[in-house]
Amino acid sequence: MKISNREKVMLYILGIIVLGLAYYQLVYSYEINIIQQKVKQQNEIQQKYTTAINTINSIESKKSDVKILKAKISDESLPFYPTISEEHIILELDNLLKGSGLDGGIKFNPIISDSVETEDKKSSTLAESSLQGIVDEYNNEVNDKQKSGIENKGESEKSNENTSSVDSKNSSNSDKIKSSGNSNTNNSNSSSGNNSSSSKSKDQKKNTVQYLKAEVNFNGSYDSLNTLLKAIGSNEKKIVVNSIKIDQDTLSSVKGTMNLEIYAVPKIDDELEGYLKWNLNNTYGKSVPFSTGAASGNIEANKDTSDFVATVKSSTSDLPTIMLGKVNDDLKTTYVYADSNSMENVEIILTQDGDKYYYKYKTSKGTFPINYDGIGAEFVPISQNIILDVKSENRITSNDKSEIKLKIINKTDKLVNVNVTGDDTADPRVKVEGDGSSISVNQK
Repeated sequence: MKISNREKVMLYILGIIVLGLAYYQLVYSYEINIIQQKVKQQNEIQQKYTTAINTINSIESKKSDVKILKAKISDESLPFYPTISEEHIILELDNLLKGSGLDGGIKFNPIISDSVETEDKKSSTLAESSLQGIVDEYNNEVNDKQKSGIENKGESEKSNENTSSVDSKNSSNSDKIKSSGNSNTNNSNSSSGNNSSSSKSKDQKKNTVQYLKAEVNFNGSYDSLNTLLKAIGSNEKKIVVNSIKIDQDTLSSVKGTMNLEIYAVPKIDDELEGYLKWNLNNTYGKSVPFSTGAASGNIEANKDTSDFVATVKSSTSDLPTIMLGKVNDDLKTTYVYADSNSMENVEIILTQDGDKYYYKYKTSKGTFPINYDGIGAEFVPISQNIILDVKSENRITSNDKSEIKLKIINKTDKLVNVNVTGDDTADPRVKVEGDGSSISVNQK
């Protein structure tokens, strides 16, 4: 059989097509699947690598967050006992009684682990005096006269008196209607409030705390009782005086009963071990048992000498590099923190409204108050000027870069004194910005 050249070309083309289809089915598609799997694996590895890098890069930030969180927890639990130990509490209360010059005894109730007791405060409107209507009518009459400019006592004035008396009666009737309406509303609100309070009580049961109730019987002079109450109020550990009953024993002495409550909050450091160490022949535990360091030392030394206090520390410290707050804030609820081995920008805004003064401040990690858009929290300056104490320290190494750039905006009629102590003389950590006419920086 003779094949023409045209047929040969067509057979060649057919062969090429068959070979191409065979290659695509047996080789190309197989290789493509392998490549797609490899690309998918590459993307998964790339995603894991990116996640790992982000985690590594965030380690320092997480460390700072943990350090700040630890400082907040330690500061806010500062006034509370680490645990309820009746033996230690007996010694402490006995020392308080003896130190005040009172004789007495102590009776403990069982330790309770429950939500803190709360007292519902109900407000009620007192009925007005029966003379209030006459006074209101008189005031309305006088105001009407001043507005209209009437100076004589003619017939028009009498008609105005009649009109005002009718208006006052109508207004009193409308007030009665409103008050009755409000009472109905209050009733409905109280019923809904009861439902909400029951749900709140369920939620409160989830958050419990250990506390101990003690009954202290005392006998002594009234001055000694005053001394005891002041000692309890200034005690480093919070002791709540729930109630006190006093009877006169003689002309110069009193006796009575005092109900106390003592709360315990678990601590995250080694304070419990130091507190429970028992050695009656020596001072046991820490010299200041309930100080964590964040609120002790220089900060506590500033009580009653300044309005605000800030500390600037090395990043190697166990405490955040920046802490700023109000003096005498035992729970440190007004404190803001920051932690980094670099310059931290901190802003303080002081505002005056009439004879009242307000403050607010912020760092990169927080603000006080939380609603920073408002005017701030009110405070009373302790002196003629507003005083801010800044406690710094020398740099430890050449890599110690932590410092503060403090921007103060003073919108008051007082001078802001910034007292900086302990700062590095060669490379200061503290830099203050603001209007020099209203801010004075003193290096000590």
